[in-house]
Amino acid sequence: MSACLQINSQKWNLWGSDGLKLFLPREQRDSCIYFQTDWSFVPAEMAAATVPADAPKLRLRLIGWVPGLRDWRDLENLFLGYHEPIEGKELPDTRGPDIWIWPPGVTNPLRFGYWETDLKFGERHGHEFEFSLEALILSERASKFRMDCHLKEFFQRPLPPDWEMPEWVNEVDDQLSFAGRVEFKEILCSVPINSAQPLDWARQLARRELAVEQFGLCSVHEADGPGKYKPQDGLYETGRLVVLPMPAGHGGVR
Repeated sequence: MSACLQINSQKWNLWGSDGLKLFLPREQRDSCIYFQTDWSFVPAEMAAATVPADAPKLRLRLIGWVPGLRDWRDLENLFLGYHEPIEGKELPDTRGPDIWIWPPGVTNPLRFGYWETDLKFGERHGHEFEFSLEALILSERASKFRMDCHLKEFFQRPLPPDWEMPEWVNEVDDQLSFAGRVEFKEILCSVPINSAQPLDWARQLARRELAVEQFGLCSVHEADGPGKYKPQDGLYETGRLVVLPMPAGHGGVR
């Protein structure tokens, strides 16, 4: 898939993607399904196919949540964001995903926690979803002014009328846009350590919670075992991580 990321005036070509991952069990506090997706990019003047795997790249990660999701296909045409959706369905009590941006060779994410994000899942094609991502960081004075307005609103104090709003109320320091397709690749499921059949336990949970019926080659990852998944990926001393990939070449459009 070819796709282009733009941060302010700089453009980046897509180099690779880890796809869309969903996490189970769902968060009991708010019955949410959490998701994560990661991409890597190279400068637009470079041909992505010629860049070696070990070359420094810009990395982009999204982590967000969808309340009450009961069928993974219901991500189609779903809007998650801070602003009003132009089109598509929007669930109550949602917000845009958190975003991490690591420029090439940099270990600290770029202005993490300041981005306001809008993510729109579009039409579904098998296990792939069209999507668009818009993100921005307000200028310091615009951010401070909006915070003051939120505090006034919270304490039920009058807000200035529209004609008294400063012209820089929507002033932006940084902007990001990205559009393309993302493939639903796998479910990461934390399974109780005392489960005698962790694969069956995880498959049953995925069928019940996300209406997934078919799986690829599934695997179990112990907390102290070798493999690509580490404790920070969801492994705990009291549980195991089961990876449920989607089957290759399946999942026609509903």
